[in-house]
Amino acid sequence: ITKECQVSEWSEWSPCSKTCFDMTSPKGNRTRTRTIKQFPVGSESECPELEEIEQCSSQGDGVAPCVMYGWRTTEWTECRVDPLLSQQDKRRGNQTALCGGGIQTREVYCVQANENLLSYLNTLKEKEASKPVDRKLCTGPVPSTTQLCHIPCPIECEVSAWSAWGPCTYESCEDQQAKKGFKLRKRSITNEPTGGTGGTGNCPHLLEAIPCEEPSCYEWRVVRLEECIPDNEKHCGPGTQVPEVVCINSDGEEVDRQLCRDAIYPIPIVCEVPCPKDCVLSMWSGWSSCSHTCSGKTTEGKQMRARSILAYAGEGGIQCPNSSALQEARSCNEHPCTVYHWQTGPWGQCIEDVSVSTFNSSTSWNGEATCAVGMQTRKIICVRVNVGQVGPKKCPESLRPETVRPCLLPCRKDCIVTPYSDWTLCSSPCQEGDVTVKQQSRHRVILQLPANGGRDCPDTLYEEKECEAPPVCYTYRWKTHKWRRCQLVPWYVRQDSPGAHETCGPGLQARAITCRRQDGGPADISECLKYAGPLPTLTQACQIPCQDDCQFTIWSKFSSCNGDCGAVRTRKRSLVGKSKRRDKCKNSQLYPLIETQFCPCDKYNAQPVGNWSDCILPEGKVEVLLGMKVQGDIKECGQGYRYQAMACYDQNSRLVETARCNSHGYIEEACIIPCPSDCKLSEWSNWSRCSKSCGSGVKVRSKWLREKPYNGGRPCPKLDHVNQVYEVVPCHSDCNQYIWVTEPWSVCKVTNVDLKENCGEGVQTRKVRCMQNTVDGPSDTVEDYLCDPEEMPLGARRCTLPCPEDCVMSEWGQWSRCSLPCNGSNVRERSAEHLRQPDEGKACPASTETEPCSLNKNCYHYDYNVTDWSTCQLSEKAVCGNGIKTRMLDCVRSDGKSVDLKYCEVLGLEKTWQMNTSCVVECPVNCQLSDWSPWSECSQTCGLTGKMIRRRTVNQPFQGDGRPCPSQIEQFKPCPVKPCYRWQYGHWAECKVEVKAAMEICNYSVECIQGYLVKFLLPEKGNRTPDQRTNQRTGLFKVRGGNL
Repeated sequence: ITKECQVSEWSEWSPCSKTCFDMTSPKGNRTRTRTIKQFPVGSESECPELEEIEQCSSQGDGVAPCVMYGWRTTEWTECRVDPLLSQQDKRRGNQTALCGGGIQTREVYCVQANENLLSYLNTLKEKEASKPVDRKLCTGPVPSTTQLCHIPCPIECEVSAWSAWGPCTYESCEDQQAKKGFKLRKRSITNEPTGGTGGTGNCPHLLEAIPCEEPSCYEWRVVRLEECIPDNEKHCGPGTQVPEVVCINSDGEEVDRQLCRDAIYPIPIVCEVPCPKDCVLSMWSGWSSCSHTCSGKTTEGKQMRARSILAYAGEGGIQCPNSSALQEARSCNEHPCTVYHWQTGPWGQCIEDVSVSTFNSSTSWNGEATCAVGMQTRKIICVRVNVGQVGPKKCPESLRPETVRPCLLPCRKDCIVTPYSDWTLCSSPCQEGDVTVKQQSRHRVILQLPANGGRDCPDTLYEEKECEAPPVCYTYRWKTHKWRRCQLVPWYVRQDSPGAHETCGPGLQARAITCRRQDGGPADISECLKYAGPLPTLTQACQIPCQDDCQFTIWSKFSSCNGDCGAVRTRKRSLVGKSKRRDKCKNSQLYPLIETQFCPCDKYNAQPVGNWSDCILPEGKVEVLLGMKVQGDIKECGQGYRYQAMACYDQNSRLVETARCNSHGYIEEACIIPCPSDCKLSEWSNWSRCSKSCGSGVKVRSKWLREKPYNGGRPCPKLDHVNQVYEVVPCHSDCNQYIWVTEPWSVCKVTNVDLKENCGEGVQTRKVRCMQNTVDGPSDTVEDYLCDPEEMPLGARRCTLPCPEDCVMSEWGQWSRCSLPCNGSNVRERSAEHLRQPDEGKACPASTETEPCSLNKNCYHYDYNVTDWSTCQLSEKAVCGNGIKTRMLDCVRSDGKSVDLKYCEVLGLEKTWQMNTSCVVECPVNCQLSDWSPWSECSQTCGLTGKMIRRRTVNQPFQGDGRPCPSQIEQFKPCPVKPCYRWQYGHWAECKVEVKAAMEICNYSVECIQGYLVKFLLPEKGNRTPDQRTNQRTGLFKVRGGNL
């Protein structure tokens, strides 16, 4: 009989899957279902769909907007330079007070951020309100977690050389009551220093004092001596020289002459104008530099000066003095070697000054908000050089540095943390078997670190607790009840025609089937249909023996197996009643009493399959703390493990679960990820000497290669052909740093010895030395090459020794300066003085001499010249960042020679060049990667070829000479091998007649229904059936609720 498919009415629509309003994806889905009431019999049309889905909208007055999520960031951490250091620099240590380019980090976290509900303002209140949620909820691009930053390098204090010691002066010229006096010397700050102690706090002392007697604030200084005037208006003989003087203060500055009214005025000096036959001596040379800077028990300062014989005396004239009278010595720097100065300690902490209450709290100081006025103090002591602290009276009180100064207190910042996140979910609502109790955690994030005495952060940012023990997951099983009595199938059913009832023969027997939980409790039949495998058979053929039939006991249970493959097991039955005596019943071919079958075979063997995984480092517990991992903190190398999947096969080479081979699914093997090694260079060599002794030059230092980088370490800077890298910086040498110093000429030694008078042509010599120049004059003799060889004075020359009646002239004076421009029309001149007049009838030579000014011979043009820019120079404590490029200003003579800057300065030449400019050295930022993502789902749910993948991303690309990113940003690992199962259709069985049993309370009825073709679903392996809907469509069975 053909029957069409019959289905039930549609169920009610399910609630909409979208329960909130969202503009981006406003639609959700809802479903309704129906069930099959009658499977089709003999009909070609299949059953209609049993499920219907349609879009739905949750928009309405009472519908809340959907929760939206966004990224938030903490404050940037303090700028740190040490992450930029190479391995070599880190090992060298000495990482204190680093400055320049650095790197800072921040943490990124996900929060609920509904723009419709909250307008997220970056305020403290909002910071307190947003608790972190699972990062997976945020979908937008993740904000950067690292950035470059800059720590200003302190500019070290640079000071000038010490001035010469000044005269003995009062501590204060305004108050001369105190009789105590001091000699002072000073130096000045030549740059604009900055530093941790602020301004000039890190400069050395700028003033030193020596106590002295008989101080004065003003004194007369002799500028020059006027011409020697003979006494009694004579032409020659003894006379006097009047000094020309000015009044100077203790700093050597010329002041009003009235201020020197109490000073001793220099008296005229006795001198002598030689008469025609008198000995003639030269003028005294200048006093030499003092031999010592101070005087003590073993040292005494001395100065020397000398003069020489220019002409010997004739008969009757005043004879020349002996050689000892040609030199003079005097004491100098007679002050004792006890030098004192005030020594300052560092400024103390800024302490709030509560007496100042009117201070505006919104003031900004050095770019940082300040909230109060404070006071700072420092310790001041009087120190004796090379000895230590002494009483304060030894130092000039009026020059004592300040001990107290006002300061501004930056605002107090309390620690701000987010509330705790929600506890992470415990994984499953129930557990199968003996599983360890899992942990759940929550964390909070520091948004602002405390500063300036603010409230500290809490100790705990991460909490863990054990999940509550979940209930044991229920498993389900079919429970089969006893077979009912064998029922005969009516003859009319068998023969399809009415006939007599039979009392023996083939029949059917039925049994009840119920669904049970594993613990034996009752369960809904749908649970077993889903989870308990195929439905056991409800009916089976049976036999009600007729009189002539052989009758047996029921089969016994099979004997036990010994576990070996190939073993057999047996079961038995025996004849009962009259059948024992019947021959046909004893025929074991027709009616066997023993049945034998092979035992199930449990022989398994494990085999590795597939490729080895990548080398995977062990993972540690990730603490959720402030700040992301900084460069180099993530373990990227060392010992790891690689994995190869293991497959388990039975004796028929069929794949089975790996647990049967007592394997956890992998072979594990230790492996090494080699650690990167950075380029290693030597330390810097010492700086070379400045390439020029006068003006601008360069100085050089170098490093050389010690070890090349490998395994992705930091590359080397650009090296030359001998594997060296150089740093070249400009330098400037003072042109007057080394000077030629000459002694007076010796007496002219006459070469013609036949003359009676000691006069005529001859040769004279003098000593020429290269000496280091100081503020106190030439000090130490040095090697000649340090002085300019072109400027070296003559050490010997031809001379003429005047005869007794001849005119005697002084040495020629300096040539006058040629007036510019040097065009050949100008002349320069020099002059000499008449020291002794000749006898009558003899004349003196001209007292002046001129020569034309010739370009680049005795006349020069001068101009400024600017050097090229230096390379970018950083502070010694900086790795990279902001630096300074410098260039030097030279004064260059028209013949190309560098000379002292004063030659250009006196001409008033315009200087328009900038000598310094800022520059940037690129920071060597190592590549920074994110943490590895969790392992992905397996690419195959079963089989041998499944892979799991995890990835990481580049958080910070490498920059400059930083370590490059590793090539591996993806790793794979084989999945545990699982056998694949699938349902496959068997052949249609022949049409059978089935008994449909329905059980109600205590009785049941058996009715004979028309059979239909059954399509059996046979699992290849395993015990799962297709879902309930599949069963309904195939007509394997039909359930009307209740027990079967």
